Amino acid sequence: MNAASPFAFDSPDQAIQALSQRITATDIESVDFGSSLASLQSIHRRILAEPILADRDSPAANVSAMDGYAIYESDLKRDGVIEVTGESVPGSPPPSRSDSGVIRIFTGAIVPEGCDRVIQREHTEELAGTSADDSNSRGPNSRGQIRWTERARSIPPGANIRCQGENLTAGSVAIPAGLELTSPRLAALTNFGVHQLQVHRPVRVAVLTTGDELASASSKNETPLPPWKIRNSNASALIGLLANQPWIDCVSPMHAVDKPSVLRASVLQAIEHHDVVLMTGGVSMGDYDYVPRILQEVGAEIVFHKLPLRPGKPILGAIQSSPTGATLILGLPGNPVSATMGARRFAMPLIRKFAGLRDWAECPPHVMLDEVGDKTLPLHWMRGVRMIQPGVAELVLGKGSGDLATLALTDGFIEMPPHANAPGPWPYFAW
Repeated sequence: MNAASPFAFDSPDQAIQALSQRITATDIESVDFGSSLASLQSIHRRILAEPILADRDSPAANVSAMDGYAIYESDLKRDGVIEVTGESVPGSPPPSRSDSGVIRIFTGAIVPEGCDRVIQREHTEELAGTSADDSNSRGPNSRGQIRWTERARSIPPGANIRCQGENLTAGSVAIPAGLELTSPRLAALTNFGVHQLQVHRPVRVAVLTTGDELASASSKNETPLPPWKIRNSNASALIGLLANQPWIDCVSPMHAVDKPSVLRASVLQAIEHHDVVLMTGGVSMGDYDYVPRILQEVGAEIVFHKLPLRPGKPILGAIQSSPTGATLILGLPGNPVSATMGARRFAMPLIRKFAGLRDWAECPPHVMLDEVGDKTLPLHWMRGVRMIQPGVAELVLGKGSGDLATLALTDGFIEMPPHANAPGPWPYFAW
């Protein structure tokens, strides 16, 4: 931080990093894994807490990568007609290699011992009755006959064989800890015989909105809504960001009026039962902005209050430590654009770290702007955009941080550094 700067940190990334150093992943719980729909749904996209090890080599034996003939080098020296003495098929043990002929083999089947390559079918001349489809045209003990083509004689040792353990050897890490259990990783769990695994407990997140201006649940049917009241769009925005993440456990939003005793009780309740508390409103410098004072009174460490950011300059980041761990408290401005962008930019990566994700830090794609205006700011500027083609966005210009109608037209936002005035590329944060 610059000594002359009024801000604790010069950028959003620095502020996020400072908070991340004070939090650790949630507890570990054991869950059963099976192939049933309920079992798969229960762990899909959960965060792996311990690495998964391969229970055997992958592949478990040398297997063929092609349909063809498993041979040894000396077999290529034969001229004329060659007998097919056996077949190796997937799901069955391989036949023994015979000096009197070659083994027909199918993709995925085990390569018989003593064979050092597989010749593709298309590099042979298969005589009548050789194909498996022609089994009725040959005798009960016949496997058919082939001749080599010139191309077959040039196939080198090891060709078309997937060697035992070439993907992974037994005991090696198949899936590292800290990864989300996506569809391919669920397949890997099955492949390596996993029946029980360790995952992180979902992150318990509280959404606590504040302010006398927000209409309460009891007034939701009041028609028309008085002009001095507004609907609680911040709760909807934050719940929308948190929804459908199996590593987040989000309860119904809470609300506190602008009364210190009520706010204090709500804050203590939220901290006691949650890993993360997302608050909106009450963080600025007004007479009714009690949040900073209340957090200090309950013993929270305020890591920053205000950042060089638009929208959302009054944002507050705090940590409440306890013997069982730390609770992250993120105080977002009450204006809906500030609250929604701030939650996406700051809360989501930090919740990912709580969830146990190894690569929790944001790694956003970058986009170009089709047009850039003349205006610049001495702040980090989060600007709503709409994607108009791959890698290209257009600005969606609103009328301030209360303009939800314009925010609803955006696909996400970009972040420009202070004094920037160029088409990009800029980091893009999708909703």
